[in-house]
Amino acid sequence: MSKRYSTDDHGSHRPPAAGAGDLTDRRETWISIYTLLAEGLKHPDDRLHRDVREERFADELARHADELDILLPVEPGDPAHAPETRAAFDSEYIALFEGLATPYAPLVESVYRPWRAGWSSDGLLSGPAASDMRDRYDAAGVSIPDAYEADHLALLLEYAAALLQSGEDAAYRTFVDQHLDWLPALRRLADDAAADAPFHKYCVVAVCETVATARGRERLTSPESEWIDEQVDRASTHVE
Repeated sequence: MSKRYSTDDHGSHRPPAAGAGDLTDRRETWISIYTLLAEGLKHPDDRLHRDVREERFADELARHADELDILLPVEPGDPAHAPETRAAFDSEYIALFEGLATPYAPLVESVYRPWRAGWSSDGLLSGPAASDMRDRYDAAGVSIPDAYEADHLALLLEYAAALLQSGEDAAYRTFVDQHLDWLPALRRLADDAAADAPFHKYCVVAVCETVATARGRERLTSPESEWIDEQVDRASTHVE
């Protein structure tokens, strides 16, 4: 099936704006919000745990979103929620994103994508999207962290930030269009996930709103509901 587009998954149209002007005027803020959200979608370390509990993460995210005119959600979730221990915080992450509780919401692009005929792999992960990202990292001379698949959302956000940092605006636009169009499906799975993970559920909604705004600014159309349904169904076969 070919990709078709209309409104976003929640039925709203993103107002188009001059993408080039937005990047020229607010490039550093876009880089900062992608980088911050990437940190929020990695396995929590001590620093993130502390920053969330002391509300530094929430304050920084709100500041960047305000500068970029991104409407952050009031719910679901809580950007300042973290359990008392980092281990408990990590357990919430694993429950929501890695299947400690089911159904869950994988952060890996390959789970949501159709695989080309003849493509083979040892498992569900490391599909064509991951292969493309490995090629990109190899070309840039960048090593992929052992803890993450090449097409893990946190790494995709960092890659988008790196493209902006290096001034590769056309490549950034193409990357957002081709590698970040599955986020509405992720949002649906996160909404339906069994885990009680307020911070991480909030991060999913925040990154979806951020990328939807970026697509609007770059005049990229939003995936159509039928296309999102296919991605949700494809991923859902593995997360129940």
